[in-house]
Amino acid sequence: MAMPEFGYLTNDARYGYYRVAGDSAALCLASRAGSSFEKPGKEGVAHLVEHMIFRSNEYLGSGELDKQVELSGGETVAYTTRELLFLCAEFIPESAVKVANLMFRAVSGLRLDEGEFERERSVLESEIRGYMSNPEAWIYRLAHRSVWGDTHLGRPIEGTPESIPSVDISDVVDYKARAFSPKNVSIAIVGNVTESIAREAVRVFENLVDHGTLSEPSPVEAAPREIIEDRGLDAAYVAVSLPLPERYKLAKILPSLRGVVFNLESGATSILFKEVREDRGLAYSFNVDVHITTWGSTMATIVFEGYRSSVDMIIDAVERSLETAFIGGYPDGDWRRGRRSLYKFLTRRESITNVERAEALASTLLFHERPYTLESLVKVTLESEWALEELASVGRGKAVIL
Repeated sequence: MAMPEFGYLTNDARYGYYRVAGDSAALCLASRAGSSFEKPGKEGVAHLVEHMIFRSNEYLGSGELDKQVELSGGETVAYTTRELLFLCAEFIPESAVKVANLMFRAVSGLRLDEGEFERERSVLESEIRGYMSNPEAWIYRLAHRSVWGDTHLGRPIEGTPESIPSVDISDVVDYKARAFSPKNVSIAIVGNVTESIAREAVRVFENLVDHGTLSEPSPVEAAPREIIEDRGLDAAYVAVSLPLPERYKLAKILPSLRGVVFNLESGATSILFKEVREDRGLAYSFNVDVHITTWGSTMATIVFEGYRSSVDMIIDAVERSLETAFIGGYPDGDWRRGRRSLYKFLTRRESITNVERAEALASTLLFHERPYTLESLVKVTLESEWALEELASVGRGKAVIL
């Protein structure tokens, strides 16, 4: 198993690298600048920064990051979580240094165009309206709110229709400057690149300038509750959510949690498939969403498009599924051994992308003195006990759209 090389650049930005044979490489820049760091009344600024990374600045024209990476044999992806903002690219190995330079220019440029900002803010407002009107998307937002209420862990990451108009271009410039200050970021490169090329690529980010950091959000307490939105739909969307420990405490049980979640949701032999779909015919699809932060984490089990008249049965089926998963799943030895075989198959080397590897490494670089790889997490998950009986007694939030 490859072990990452890691260290600090001259400006204190942290980097990591390991080589994986194949036809591509990936570079991820992670910033501890997710929505939880936003000031009250400015919710959505982190997501707007993500959008504006792809618009023009003093170094790149509008859309040039995407275009130039594509013409270099790659593609980009960016997303915002409650704690992190990611910019990643996967590309043919010979383009590593060029892509690193493009990504650096995209995140370091602070001269933003007012007209482009206004258009992007309108795009984000439309995006938010889309989430709110789509119950399949909105149930995820309600799932977090059912545990954390109107706090930075419960509010939508994208912002709200009320908050977005209050975000102006100076807010975005200031947030972006602080987000990509060197002490706030990590750079990870993984794939078929030599050590010398990897070092040359990450050294591009030694030119990041220190603009200060973002203020740490206040601690919050979980307060599970029930939320019901009656939209007069024929179908029902249901979430049963529970608070989990904050990132550093959760790290001790993370391999077991990964096993529990896998047993709950993955494949036709999963617990939710049997309890929700096969035995009772309550719904076709479901998902388990785990969101980890430094201040508290959430595990939401979501069922989509169940029957409106069957909400209580769906909640009962989800509760039964959770109880079963927390004690290690069904007692049948063949089932338990088979599930581990399935996990081993689904996490084999060729099924993991270099972007997934680089995302994982960039994240662990920010939070762990000795970062680990996605492959090592897969290994310790297979070695762990897939049971967390202590979670069975944790209070749960419930959210329903019908």
